[in-house]
Amino acid sequence: MLKKEHLLYRISAPDIKPKLIDPASPFLLDTAAGLIGIYSGAAEAAMPRRELEEMTSGFIRSNPDLKVASGLNKLLLDRCDFTAPAQLDYPDFRKECFLRAALLLGRREFQMEEIGKIPGNTDLYGDLPEWEKLTAFSPLSAENLLHRYNLALAQGLLFYATSLTVTLKSPDPAELRKFFKAVKFFRLLAHFSSAGKDLVKVEISGPYAIFGATGKYALNLANILPAIVKLNNWKLSAVLKFKERQLTMKLSDKNRLVSHYRELAGFIPPEIRLYHQSFNDKQQQWQIIGDAPFIDGGKQEIVFPDLSFISRESGNIFHVELFHRWHAAQLTRRIAMLTEHPELPLLLGIDRALVKDEAAFDSLFAHAPQIREKCWLFRDFPGVTATVNALKKAEKALQRTE
Repeated sequence: MLKKEHLLYRISAPDIKPKLIDPASPFLLDTAAGLIGIYSGAAEAAMPRRELEEMTSGFIRSNPDLKVASGLNKLLLDRCDFTAPAQLDYPDFRKECFLRAALLLGRREFQMEEIGKIPGNTDLYGDLPEWEKLTAFSPLSAENLLHRYNLALAQGLLFYATSLTVTLKSPDPAELRKFFKAVKFFRLLAHFSSAGKDLVKVEISGPYAIFGATGKYALNLANILPAIVKLNNWKLSAVLKFKERQLTMKLSDKNRLVSHYRELAGFIPPEIRLYHQSFNDKQQQWQIIGDAPFIDGGKQEIVFPDLSFISRESGNIFHVELFHRWHAAQLTRRIAMLTEHPELPLLLGIDRALVKDEAAFDSLFAHAPQIREKCWLFRDFPGVTATVNALKKAEKALQRTE
């Protein structure tokens, strides 16, 4: 992603537009190819960082479009690996080397092999960033680098979003589920709803709306853009808090942004992967359904469960949605939905960070006591035993109504 000093944009209040480049421009293709050539050669030569910076700085300064060249260079630098410092006290190491050298040089006679006693195979300045050596570079084509630049430019502005709304026209259900997994993978606070015939609206809260200026969440929000770009017929509107102003950035599939994400299905949070394995190891009565469907909650509400389970004995299916510390508003809305539609096979797992104690938990269901048995508390992530108990309770309740 590009940093603030690399961003190019045009402000016509209340709108802000990223200055996207033409990936087919011969001049820009030559610029990109030139920079890629520098990095490829530097990797082959295991060039120190300071020498690489000298070469790229000279190339950038000679380029008429200095800021674009600087941004392209930033993206290539992100694709590099440099040597890590050895496990060594470098200041003491340098002191020892210099003292030994001084003693040897101060003697009128000494054997050349004595010089070999100075520790070798270690760079004297290996702890200084400018002396790190380039060990690996992940190359790409000049055209792909220019496409990556456009996407990174938009991502750099999204870093300052207070909210993000995506509208999808006639989305493929399978692709929509994959997109939801990407939203969960990046731990974003999102609300899915129907926005009319064949339209789905996704509202994602930005870091300024939840926590204030929080870099980790802001980075995750920016990282969802390549997942959006992989969808068809999409429109995006983001409200930004940028340069002490509130501005709106609008993008769509007509901007022809190209995603570098290979497959949306790969976005599965690590805790979900571990939970699947633990769940299968610890019990046999229930099976996790790999591709959970989305649920129509009425009033244009669309629910994507985090987990879905099927009973090996009865075949009954239940879905589970998890609510963490920043999901208070969504939890209230979901309890209201279940109150109106108690027949939905949906269970709610609630992080204890959302409630102070059991009394606070009970108060959530003051107007819907029948929904309480569909909910349970967990800390950080639900355990297998608690989940199975909730599933058994829900199945008994279902049997009473049949």
